[in-house]
Amino acid sequence: MTLPPTADLNLARLVGLRLCHDLGGIVGTIGNALDMITGVGGEAQTLAQDAAEVLRKRLVLWRALLGGQGEATLGATLALLDGQLAGGRAEAETGVLDLSVSLPEAVVPVLLAAMLLGGEALPRGGRVRLAGDPQRELAIWPEGLRAAWPGSLVRALAGEMPADAMGREVTVIWLCTLAAAAGVRLSIAMPPGDSAGPLMLTLP
Repeated sequence: MTLPPTADLNLARLVGLRLCHDLGGIVGTIGNALDMITGVGGEAQTLAQDAAEVLRKRLVLWRALLGGQGEATLGATLALLDGQLAGGRAEAETGVLDLSVSLPEAVVPVLLAAMLLGGEALPRGGRVRLAGDPQRELAIWPEGLRAAWPGSLVRALAGEMPADAMGREVTVIWLCTLAAAAGVRLSIAMPPGDSAGPLMLTLP
């Protein structure tokens, strides 16, 4: 798999972070203005406030996906995914994992991207399960009706980068690029039958 040079990754991060910063200020202003309007907009005002909050959370998530935000606990990292998996139709399931474990700065966006991809593998919703050792190796797998990893992920891990990035392929490319930069090895198990096997993140 051919990956962009580190300089290209840094440039993409800087541009993305600038966009998140600029848009975040606008969203904050809109949200504050809506909060100041009382008893005027009714249902329309409520819908606008909800939309502004969803957009705010999405920007916070994307800022973390871009990296460079510092280390974070597993719990704080996964909290950014609340309502974000499969358009809100899926939720993260961590089992007995210790959520207080701290993740290295470079691993945080890799885990977020992998979890988001797990959500995209659930067209009908369900759960994105996370298990393993947060300091050594993690397993992520989607569980739900018609759960299936995108074919572009399987091809990318086999060395074929999608030629034209669209939709889920953007997430695949970003995940693979982040993982390579962080020294995280990605692999996927292909079990027999219709179930989606776990995506393994082997940490450096």
